[in-house]
Amino acid sequence: MEIRHAIVTGGGSGLGRALCLEIARSGGIVVVADQNEDTARETAEAVVARGGHAEIVRIDVTRAEEVVELGRLAQRLLPQVDLVVNNAGVVSGGAIGTLALEEWRRVLAVNLDGVIHGCHVFAPLLRAQRHGAILNVASLAGLLSAPLLGPYNVSKAGVVALSETLHAELRPHGVGVTVLCPSFFQTNLLGSWAEPDAALVTSAAREMARGRIDAGEVARRALAAVRAGLLYAVPMPEARLAWWFKRLAPAMLARLLASRRFRERAGLPVP
Repeated sequence: MEIRHAIVTGGGSGLGRALCLEIARSGGIVVVADQNEDTARETAEAVVARGGHAEIVRIDVTRAEEVVELGRLAQRLLPQVDLVVNNAGVVSGGAIGTLALEEWRRVLAVNLDGVIHGCHVFAPLLRAQRHGAILNVASLAGLLSAPLLGPYNVSKAGVVALSETLHAELRPHGVGVTVLCPSFFQTNLLGSWAEPDAALVTSAAREMARGRIDAGEVARRALAAVRAGLLYAVPMPEARLAWWFKRLAPAMLARLLASRRFRERAGLPVP
């Protein structure tokens, strides 16, 4: 499948920007949709420097009406929609029962509702085209469930379930769905943590620093999965191994994640 014209939410930075730049290599048009217009403009300039064309749309994906408007704009700005990337995301964490419910709502609104809105708006368009694909950005956290990341885990697991459902619905119409589940890599995601827990942030930052591939490589592997028509894109070998272990011995993995040894190794607080 050729990807020339695409919409990328959260395209202003991090993985979203990397995806925009990879798509730009085709010379097509990328709609850079982001809540931060300044960073979206920076991405758009980089897209043009790569030989592509860019349009900027300021959007809050938690507001369904703004995503509906993005769909209308996309039909005017693009000759056709080859790919929709639902990428916008935030992170938070803390013990369940301690972390404020407002934080749960914030994370679920962006990470899950935002993807639901994107799928709701663009699935009918792609179905009518009988062409194109949707790439939903989840995380290894959507396949595993480490402690102290409840809102993030739940939101990303929801994205996985949504993607599996949508794949079954759209495949008969010639439309692909891929869910991207990377593990740690260097990005600016931690900057979205509203009330950061020092121990959790330190642990996550350390794991990100250990990441063997960068955002650009994650983007390349994600788009390769889309072109190949794959439902699951798990770009890191260690993430694929952990996912395989989860499917092979789920109870054993659950005991490991609940163990003192896991917390100590991950640098998490030990009760």
